[in-house]
Amino acid sequence: MLHDDALLDAAEHILEAVMFESWLRFSFLEDMPDAPAGPDGEPPLMVRLDEAARRHLAEKEAALLPLALMVDGREATFELSREAICRYVLEELEGKGVIPAGSAAEVLDSPAFQLRLQLFNNWLQEQESVLERAPHDFADWRIKFGQWRSRPDVVEQTRAALAPTDNPAEAAGDGGAATVRLLGADDVRDEE
Repeated sequence: MLHDDALLDAAEHILEAVMFESWLRFSFLEDMPDAPAGPDGEPPLMVRLDEAARRHLAEKEAALLPLALMVDGREATFELSREAICRYVLEELEGKGVIPAGSAAEVLDSPAFQLRLQLFNNWLQEQESVLERAPHDFADWRIKFGQWRSRPDVVEQTRAALAPTDNPAEAAGDGGAATVRLLGADDVRDEE
């Protein structure tokens, strides 16, 4: 079991991977060539990094470059995103001096990580139209999200939404729709 500081540090590193993968989809998304249209009639989308983008990431985000390469040229789906993030955590972070070996599942299921993940998802939904309008560097995302999540009202609202309750509709905040866990220990246990 990780002590509090190690768990919080590991949660931040995994959150950074989640944020980076999302940033890649916002920044480098394009239609898949020669792919049949999906059920919505639209062509599937993929992350495509050109050589200039790879060089830029190698210079500015070297530690996260392996994650970028895992999603480059692949269809941008929720399942493939989650798979790439988990693979990155297991191959690049766990046991490499960033996250202690064998602790990724503990971190992913921790309230500390789940709060951070929910904060990021809330920020992303709130800022989506702004983020889609103009390209931003990943460093900008870190700064903007850090400023947003440091607001006490934001953290308290998110904590309240994550708090267990006897009323599922109240917990969901949307009339009772089921809450979907975006990333947790089961995702990395399947990979081991």
